[in-house]
Amino acid sequence: MITAIVLAGGASERMGRAKALLPFRGSTFLEVILESCRSLPLAEVIVVAGPDIDKMVSDNVLGGARKVLNPTPESGPIGSIRLGIGGLDPAAEGILVWHVDRPLVRPETVRRLLERFEEGAPIVVPGFQGRRGHPVIFARAVFEELIQAPEGEGARAVVRADPSRVSLVPVEDPAVVEDIDTPEAYRELLEREGS
Repeated sequence: MITAIVLAGGASERMGRAKALLPFRGSTFLEVILESCRSLPLAEVIVVAGPDIDKMVSDNVLGGARKVLNPTPESGPIGSIRLGIGGLDPAAEGILVWHVDRPLVRPETVRRLLERFEEGAPIVVPGFQGRRGHPVIFARAVFEELIQAPEGEGARAVVRADPSRVSLVPVEDPAVVEDIDTPEAYRELLEREGS
């Protein structure tokens, strides 16, 4: 039983506006990711939202996902991960951490990560052309480490702590290594999409 935690609670300092609400493919970054999540075998989806988008993300947009408010977006991704873990069903075996600035990640890519997790890997990371990317799956066995992770490094510290427990899944999906977190990156994305 895997729960997706969609990280939409950050300060979006580099973008200058809420990435979750950026228009994309007739909807928004957040809606595109939630649509992908609905096509996957996930037990639940939790959206960690910052104060800037909390009121703008309606139940209709969430479509069954649960919203958790991050009142301190400056705590970075690890702060949102901690809040997501705090809201988990006790039966959750792991979490799929999906940053809202990666709407292009294909559902098939995530399905491969989920399949690898079922084989018993504590941490599952996608890789594209030798680079590690996102989203990442963390087993319950490392939740406490995520909660205790240093602010500056966050989940990266947990991934790097013991390479033997990390399962790298090579994928043909460049979106796993592509952050859309600046106005320039967003503009390039829209140009590629022909928007």
